[in-house]
Amino acid sequence: MSDLNHVVLVGRLTRDPEVRHTSGGMPIVSMGLAVNGRQKDAASGQWTEKPNFFDIKFFGDRFEKLATHLEKGRRVGVDGRLEWSQWESEGQKRSKVEVIGNELQFLDGRGDEGSGSGGAARQQFQASGGDVAPDTSDFVPVGAASHDDDDIPF
Repeated sequence: MSDLNHVVLVGRLTRDPEVRHTSGGMPIVSMGLAVNGRQKDAASGQWTEKPNFFDIKFFGDRFEKLATHLEKGRRVGVDGRLEWSQWESEGQKRSKVEVIGNELQFLDGRGDEGSGSGGAARQQFQASGGDVAPDTSDFVPVGAASHDDDDIPF
């Protein structure tokens, strides 16, 4: 089996996209994405939302055009790969992992921020070819159900 580096994230933008250009003129679109997970609070035993934050980069003209339609709070889907980078700053080695996006999908219309509705007015755009992903607004990840750990038979 060959190695695999693939990530799919669905979340909300934490800031408006930033567009820069390489010295050769290629657009680089940078954005932040917040993806909520669920975890059980050890003290109270209640399930709580735990946000995870990701730095995302897209390369190319098509993403520069799509960035004009994005703003903080928009719900998007990102398909891409993880990339690790390392540098030195003020004598200290630094590193981070970020997502290099291949596809971007809008999951709500401009007026739908925060509503989570998948109504008929919802707009969907995809930066690269292929089928439009299904609506995942009602999706509950495995382990995120409202049961107690004592209900699990193992």
